[in-house]
Amino acid sequence: MSALAGVALEHPVMNAAGTCKSVEEVDSFARSAVAAIVVGSITRQPRTGNTGNVYWPGRVYSINALGLPNRGLAYYGEHLPGMVERAHEAGKPLIVSVAGFDVGEYQEIAEVVADAGVDLVELNLACPNVWDGGAQKRIACFDPGQTAAICTAVGDALLARAGGDQAGRVPYGVKISPFSDPAALAELAAVLAELAGRPGGPRFVTAVNTFPNALVVDADHRPVVDVELAGMSGPALKPVGLGQVRQLRRLLPDTVDIVGVGGVGEGRDVAEYLRAGAAAVQAATAFWNRGEDPSVFGSILASWIDAGGIDPVDSAIR
Repeated sequence: MSALAGVALEHPVMNAAGTCKSVEEVDSFARSAVAAIVVGSITRQPRTGNTGNVYWPGRVYSINALGLPNRGLAYYGEHLPGMVERAHEAGKPLIVSVAGFDVGEYQEIAEVVADAGVDLVELNLACPNVWDGGAQKRIACFDPGQTAAICTAVGDALLARAGGDQAGRVPYGVKISPFSDPAALAELAAVLAELAGRPGGPRFVTAVNTFPNALVVDADHRPVVDVELAGMSGPALKPVGLGQVRQLRRLLPDTVDIVGVGGVGEGRDVAEYLRAGAAAVQAATAFWNRGEDPSVFGSILASWIDAGGIDPVDSAIR
């Protein structure tokens, strides 16, 4: 068995945010091999996302500029309890990724999500291609002050809704972008570590989201996605993701778990992230490149078992 922020997982393989947004998709993932179902990211208002071609699969990387498409908080406030029930019937925790355009939005969405009975909340502080009012939004995790403000507001709100009971509140974590400056990563980690020492602090960090503002052109030198710049993911991101996980594990207290993301497509990737210090992993590119078929997670899990991972008979780590 594995665990994330105190929530038991049958094994460490999950889908990443962006792959599951609706009731129907939760049903599909509930029948898959994922250990937990990650829904979202969700925002206060419904978003159609970016228009035109928003995804391009390459051989060793992919790029996407989805723009946070989702049905908005009213939809999730109504349907999340049913999503939770469906996930739990399948023996899987339900995690919701939330994204706001200011501190108040993060808090509001997290409160609604927690009241729906979800198991974990993931604050997406790392979405690299969100436009609002004609301007590209700043990536929140690159601003330690903004990160601290969001985490404090969400943590205090979730703790208050649990009547001040630290053990009874819904745990939350943050998803961050790749950092090329180790000093900046250490600064963020120091903020998260300090917050983790308080009641209501973050319990996990998901590392990493896509590498921002990548450009791929076709044979005619035209961008392959219509908004031109996009987030890069897939196998090429794996060394970066592994490096971020290793650094974070050294920088953060043991009370903060780490979820490794970036290039997870087979059992060896899972094993390497766990050895680097991750408690669990997430995958998205492998899912999209298989035509959005959740059976890919069964393939990843089986490959990890074959490589010496979890024993399906007694669930013991070999």
